[in-house]
This record gives sequence, structure tokens and C-alpha cells, in this order.
Amino acid sequence: MPETLDFELTPTQYAFVTSEAHIVQLMGPMGEGKTFAGVAGLIAHAARCGKDIRTALVRDTFQNIKTSTIPDLRDYLGAWVRFSDGDKKAAILSSPRVEIDLFGIDDDAALSKLQGPQYAAIWLEEPAPIIEKANAGLPVSVFDMAIARAARQRGTVLRVQVTQNPSDDEHWTSELAEEPDGVYASYEDPFTGEVFEIVKRTFWIQAGENRFLSGLTRAANIAAFKKDPAKYARYVEGKTAEVYKGKKVTPGYNPAIHFSSQILPVLEGEAFQFWDSWQFPTCVLAQYSARGQLIVHDAVLKEGVGTKELIEEELEPFLRTRKWKDKVKSWRIIGDFSMRTPDQSSVRSSAAKYLEKRFGSRFEPGPARWTTIREHLNHCFKRLINEGEPAVILSRSAVKLHKALKGGWHYKVDNSGRRVEGSDKPVKDQHSHPGDAFANGISVLMPYQGLAPVKNISRKDNMRTAMSYRGGNFGRSAGQQKRGGGF
Repeated sequence: MPETLDFELTPTQYAFVTSEAHIVQLMGPMGEGKTFAGVAGLIAHAARCGKDIRTALVRDTFQNIKTSTIPDLRDYLGAWVRFSDGDKKAAILSSPRVEIDLFGIDDDAALSKLQGPQYAAIWLEEPAPIIEKANAGLPVSVFDMAIARAARQRGTVLRVQVTQNPSDDEHWTSELAEEPDGVYASYEDPFTGEVFEIVKRTFWIQAGENRFLSGLTRAANIAAFKKDPAKYARYVEGKTAEVYKGKKVTPGYNPAIHFSSQILPVLEGEAFQFWDSWQFPTCVLAQYSARGQLIVHDAVLKEGVGTKELIEEELEPFLRTRKWKDKVKSWRIIGDFSMRTPDQSSVRSSAAKYLEKRFGSRFEPGPARWTTIREHLNHCFKRLINEGEPAVILSRSAVKLHKALKGGWHYKVDNSGRRVEGSDKPVKDQHSHPGDAFANGISVLMPYQGLAPVKNISRKDNMRTAMSYRGGNFGRSAGQQKRGGGF
């Protein structure tokens, strides 16, 4: 066995490996060394913890681990790695040592594999599907469970690392990548006031960064995927592939203009709650800046609960985080007009009345007709303030609304791309709820007045105007000038 185990890392790989964030995601094109960086990441984490660690490597199937990941581990580590138990366990003989459980999880029923052992790190390898149905990838529930289980080994620090080719923009890993780097979740000790934070970072390897990948291999990747724009984006360019679902509800929304690259700070003063209710309640949080720009900070939503449950379980804990705590002095609450109807929050109250009582503010309903809402919505992205700034901007933290506005919120279309007859309203899905909540708020705060009405002119006045021009403009002007003294 060689005396030393050396890794020559690219700048992006090095940043990923040495990051002290608790959730680290490495995205990039095919062949750029993501698995290589993942191996180095586990070894570096053992050194960070200062003790031998137990870890797990998870893919969608164990067969994919045997045919792809294990050969890579043997290639990278050579005599430094040992496999046992039918290749279901591995040990990296570094100092400190890294023990690895290897297994596949292809559905929620297999999650129990993560529940027993106490891990210091969990590595999710290629969680996004390559081909639908043939390779299902990892469900988001695996990621959620990994966060909980990777903090169990005593005397270690949590690390969940995700290495992958980019997914399409509907996959949960795409949403994770679009989440702003920084605090992913936090907890405040009610007795000491100490705040504990889980930090997330996403790293992107650029195409061509791995100088050890041959030009012929790169050419082969181009040839393999050149006929499929989505796969070309993911595996050659290293970009998220857009999924076209239908005609966009908000074609005027331009992420380059309306989606900030940073998390914008919450300002002290008044703030807005924009609501959509029923069985997928959504609250969009926004406020005006001193310049008059509407800043959309966050979208809080949860499927299968009522408005009351969303507030108690999600919204109020979120408003107690450092980002929002003690910032809002008063609320304006705007929402779907149907929220005034009883039985959405309880049999004794409407959702609107519950909101009024909970936050001490009057509920303002949005328009009842979709055609009216649509006019207000389409116009808001055309508005400018000051020196050409957009009137509306989304903070980097408003990811769920961003995904809706950029195309997730859509009208149903036929195979030729034309809107299906009778589908005058957007499709109802996970994107429509933040879209509807936002649209209600915009309709009240930024109503589109349309063009100024044209005054009706009588037939007599029309004839009088026409007769005044019967000599032509030149003759009329000449006559006026002649009466005024000529040339």
C-alpha cells in the first residue's frame, strides 16, 4: 500500500471538500470528478472530526453502486479501500478511518436502512434520474432523513454531501440548488437562547474544469446527447434542464431582472401577507422598500393542511427566525376572495376571519374574476420605478414563487403548443398556489388601470371636425397666415 493518499483537486472540488457547511451539494457535467470529490470529502470530514467516522453512501439501487460507484472507489483509492459483506460495506484506511455502508434506496419503504446506525456523514450519489422510469433517482424523503441521521455519531459534526449531474428543474435537487447558500434551518434553545444553524452550500463544477478528462471523452459526450437538448444541458453543459409543461402564466417575468442573486434583508415596518387557501395553503411574504419597490421575501406553503395548521406549524415558527423576528410592526393581509367563505379553517370561522384575529389586521380580498387578476399580474412585470428598476423583485429566498413564475405555473396546451380550448385558467398544481397568492397581492397593491377611456364624440361634432379640414392643412394654415399679415 502506498505511504500516502493524495488527491489533486480542482478549485471547485477543493472548496466542496473543505467546506464546513453541513449540507454540501456538488453539481456539474458528466466526467468532471464529482465522485472523486465525494471520496475526498469523506476523508476530509474524518480529519475535521478528529476521529474514525461511520458514514453511508446511498444511490437509488445497489446495482448502480456495484456497477458504477464501487469501481470508481477502487480506481481512486486502490489499496486504501477494503470491501466486505458482499460489497455492502467499505473501509477507507485513512487516518482517521472512514467506515462506509453502501445501499440503494428506491422508495420510501426502504428508508428504514438509514434509521438504525449512527452516522457522522451521509453521501447521496446521483440522486436525480437519468431516464424516467428506467432510473428513478432518490426521493426527497431520503435527503430529509439523511439530514436527521447524519448528526447521530457522538463527537462528530453533521455532513450531508450530494454529488450529481444537474437535474431537470422539477426535481428536488434543483430546488435545493436554487435555495440560497447560508442558513437552511435553525433552532433556538428556549432555555438558553442559543441558536443552532444548519448551513447549506451548493458548488458548480464548470465544463472543462477536470483537466484529466480526455478531449475524446468530451467529444463522445457531445455526440451522445446532441439530439436531446435537456440531456445536453445536464450532462455536457452542466446546467439544469428546463421542463416545458405548457404556456407560461407570467411570460413577463424575467429571472435576470426580477430574481435577485442575493437574499434581500427584511426591513422594519409594514409587511404583506398574500394568501391562497384550501388544501394547499400558501402565504407569500413581501414588503415595500423605501424606493417603492415591492420585495417578495418568502413563500410558506404546505400540502394537505388548512390555513390554521399552516400558520401554527410553518408560518409562525418561520416568523420567529432571526430573519423576521421583531421586524414587522404591522401587517396587511390580502388573499383569495373565497377565503371569506366559512369552513376553510374550522366549522365556526372562515380563513379570512382567522387571519384577522391572529394578526390583528383587516383581510383584503383579491378580485373574483381570473381575467381581472391576469391583467394586473401581467402588467406588474412591465412596471419600472426610479431609474429603470423593476417595480417587483424576488429575493433569492423566494425560490418556490420563482419556480412558479418562470414557467412552472402554466396553462394546458395541446401537442402543437396551443392552449387547449376551454383552459382559460392555469393548471392547478404545486406551482399554482404560490402563483395565485402572489397574484392576489399584486391585484390589490398594483392594479392595472388600463388605457385612459376615449371620450364619445357625437356625429354632429364629427362632421364639424371633418368640415374644418376640407381645404387641407396647407390651405388652412395659409389662410390663417394671410389673415394674420401674410408672408
